[in-house]
Amino acid sequence: MPFKDYDQEQQFLLPPSLHDFLPEGHLARVINEVVKELDLRKLYARYSDLGSPAYHPQMMIKVLFYAYALGERSSRVIAHRLKSDLAYMYLSALQCPDFRTICRFRQENLALLKDFFLQIVRLCREMGMLSLGTIALDSTKLKANASSRRTRKSRELEEEMASLDQEIESILRECEERDRLEDEEMGEEGNIYDPPEELQDKEKLRKRLREAKEKFLKEQRREINLTDPDSTTMLHRHYGPEPSYNGLVAVEKENGLIVAASLTNNPADCTSFQDLLEEVEGNTGEKPRELLADSGFFSFENLEYLEEKGIEGYMPDQMKESIRKGTRRNRAYFKSEFRYDQERDCYICPEGESLPLKGITRRKGKPDLKVYQCEKGSLCPKKGECTRMKRRLLLKDPREPLMEKMRVRLSTPEGRSKYQKRKAIVEPVFGDLKHNRHMGSLLLRGRRKVSGEFLLMCIAHNLRKICRHLRRERVSFRLEMAVA
Repeated sequence: MPFKDYDQEQQFLLPPSLHDFLPEGHLARVINEVVKELDLRKLYARYSDLGSPAYHPQMMIKVLFYAYALGERSSRVIAHRLKSDLAYMYLSALQCPDFRTICRFRQENLALLKDFFLQIVRLCREMGMLSLGTIALDSTKLKANASSRRTRKSRELEEEMASLDQEIESILRECEERDRLEDEEMGEEGNIYDPPEELQDKEKLRKRLREAKEKFLKEQRREINLTDPDSTTMLHRHYGPEPSYNGLVAVEKENGLIVAASLTNNPADCTSFQDLLEEVEGNTGEKPRELLADSGFFSFENLEYLEEKGIEGYMPDQMKESIRKGTRRNRAYFKSEFRYDQERDCYICPEGESLPLKGITRRKGKPDLKVYQCEKGSLCPKKGECTRMKRRLLLKDPREPLMEKMRVRLSTPEGRSKYQKRKAIVEPVFGDLKHNRHMGSLLLRGRRKVSGEFLLMCIAHNLRKICRHLRRERVSFRLEMAVA
């Protein structure tokens, strides 16, 4: 027969080595070597000498990192792979922790992931992968593990609590009536029973509603989700408003490594801008020379921060972007079309009319705003197209020269070319995580837990970049450098 021998009953003369299972350059081999370089003393310190021996935490970390690198986050799926996938078997040395052990290990060690993320970023720097010449920022909305049907506004929360109190009172009256009838039949000592299950469920719900109300008042929020109170309703492009979190990353240009990451429940990107850049400098030991960010990160405070740090930014303002995209057509004239006359301290509109200074608006913790108002008002033929108010008003922030400087920088061919590179640097990161790795939604609940889950996603992304770098450079997969 022209076939190679095929016998499933063939016995091995010598036991095979785990290293024979995978080819050189496999992702699991890279993760195995990277984890060996990490300082895991904080992780080891969480274990006690008492009780039965636990699975080795280094093995558990390797398995968890590899699973996330493949986009497999379910603890049940990971437990199944440990029995059926050679790469998982290689990393676990044929040990098979059950899904409860994997889930518990992940939840109990989420606080350490920030340290592991930092160590991996610095390891990349030691390998020569990190280039901080240009950094790009971006954010994405990640759906929380909660339904929008469980979101309540203040009024709805009050109504639901009142309705629930009435139901509980009705159940209690029914219980009292039942007690009275049983006492008449069997005596007062005749029967003792637990509260009915429906009452226990209602009490649990009432407790949850009270906790939600306290959080509502403490944080002064407009609405709250009963399943995951830390989440916030955010608008998604494809399926509308959903309870979500906002994941932000800073990505370096050379290899697409994530050098800083954070997860917030604030849909506004600009509030996390400075913290993200501080984290970049803290993780890498240096500040970037150029920064690329979309208009969501724009604010005068952030422009001032870039100026103080000496970082050359490429970050358009939202008004300029909306005009460029043609998404804001409710006015005939935008502020950018008004000319400022410094000598007279007034604005001149495109029709030639002046808008002199009318007053100053005081703001707590921010620079005062100058208010300029059109004198012609309803007599102007363009009034209906220019404004819906009686007279057109313009506000002038003393930091506007920074915005004008940014607009000039972005209007040059060189500036436009640099800003266009932002998409190619940072957006593929979220494309890979959400579409290739199926991480568009979160599995855990609560800000502390989901922050750890998001860091796991970012660690997995960087591990794949390390593997690709080593393959491209044809470097030995047995790393011999230590984390700085």
